[in-house]
Amino acid sequence: MRQHPPTLEIQREISSMKLFICQFCGRETTNPGANKAHENKCPSNPNPATYKSGRKLGHKGENQYTKAKRLGLPKPKISEETRRKLSENSKKQKHSTKTRKKISEARRKYLAENPNMVPYKLNHYSKGPSYPERYWKKILDKANIKYVEQYQIHTYQLDFALVEEKIDIEIDGDQHYLDPRIIESDKRRNEYLENLGWEIIRVRWSEYKKLVDKQDRMDYVTNIINEIRTGTQVDKGN
Repeated sequence: MRQHPPTLEIQREISSMKLFICQFCGRETTNPGANKAHENKCPSNPNPATYKSGRKLGHKGENQYTKAKRLGLPKPKISEETRRKLSENSKKQKHSTKTRKKISEARRKYLAENPNMVPYKLNHYSKGPSYPERYWKKILDKANIKYVEQYQIHTYQLDFALVEEKIDIEIDGDQHYLDPRIIESDKRRNEYLENLGWEIIRVRWSEYKKLVDKQDRMDYVTNIINEIRTGTQVDKGN
């Protein structure tokens, strides 16, 4: 198959994208100011900067702990009796296999009817697309790849979908290769989509990020773009 080199625009896009990485947690951004601000309050920073939110204690929702702090009182203690009751109640809250199955079936039915309530979608996209997704979006745009972003099929959401060609382009973090639960979930997802005639192309962000040489990155992008274009030339039926 003939290899199509990246267009000049894609080459410029790759060359101009400079990553700024948090020295504490590895969070990536293209904005140096945003990176510095993040580092100052990064949860992994052993000496984070402290900021006053301007929010007064005593606001609606105040509990006994914040109230004690506001009044300068000692932190309330939980009695041994209360601890015992909490522990016992926690142990009692166990469902039988039959009940767990019913709950699981009801949950799947609900999520199938309300795909916008899928936990992964709510958590993953609560702050918008990730940096790797925004990065590859620019590359796909420069390559004139026509796609639908965050395309919904059943309870699954596709990062970039070529709907007519049935091609799903996924930009994966390492959790998709290291977390056993996500790995199993991806297997079910792949099987479901493949049974519908979809082809899944996965980009492992950590592998791409390790490519320091610009030519290596361009070669990687070329292979992905060629794989997409090859898939668009195949009649998969409907």
